[in-house]
Amino acid sequence: MITTIQFKTLDDLFQFYNNRLFEGKLPECIVNMSRKGGSYGFFAADRWKGDSMQKKIIHEISINPDFMDRPDKEWHSTLVHEMCHLWQHDFGNPSRNCYHNKQWASKMIQVGLMPTDTGEPGGKQTGQQMSHYVIEGGLFDNVFNALGADELENLRLKYRPLPASFRMLPVPVPPPGKSADTEKAEDKEGDWEKSGKRKRYTCGCGNHVWGKSGLWIRCEECNMLFLED
Repeated sequence: MITTIQFKTLDDLFQFYNNRLFEGKLPECIVNMSRKGGSYGFFAADRWKGDSMQKKIIHEISINPDFMDRPDKEWHSTLVHEMCHLWQHDFGNPSRNCYHNKQWASKMIQVGLMPTDTGEPGGKQTGQQMSHYVIEGGLFDNVFNALGADELENLRLKYRPLPASFRMLPVPVPPPGKSADTEKAEDKEGDWEKSGKRKRYTCGCGNHVWGKSGLWIRCEECNMLFLED
């Protein structure tokens, strides 16, 4: 029953925000959880198919459970962020290589989330790596704040992740605004080149790249960080 309860809540959340923010127009989507990468969540188009009788292709939204210990409004906004990607895939014109374009940014603002590459006011609204914040008085803010105590309890996950510090596992979180090609101040490219010490990184897709230790590299296919093996 635990699995049923947990994933039904995720499905209920998707349907709730689909009805309230997208007029119920988004197609069915599998919402699951994945700890791979340092991302809050990601949207992956056409990742599932029905049986031979249905021949139905289904999208996926995955939420990183390590960040579900944030306030409900914050991690719910991550789900809505990914739902905007789903909307653009089926009803708009997404850019290639997971680029967050103006159409996506406009939809985000329409549903009440302000896109920003820094996670703070004043950041760029489009780009390869994007975050957001909740617009005070915007649609999402009003919909969430209108939830009664019983309604919110029904949409609240019954099982929440233990903090990473308790589990003694590091949770990789990229600093706001840090790009994949930003180097640490103490790193010297020449020293790394001479030493020949290369590290292997793996993303959520299972792809690999090699480079010096400490890089922040995001996969353009699954929109998740490559983690150092």
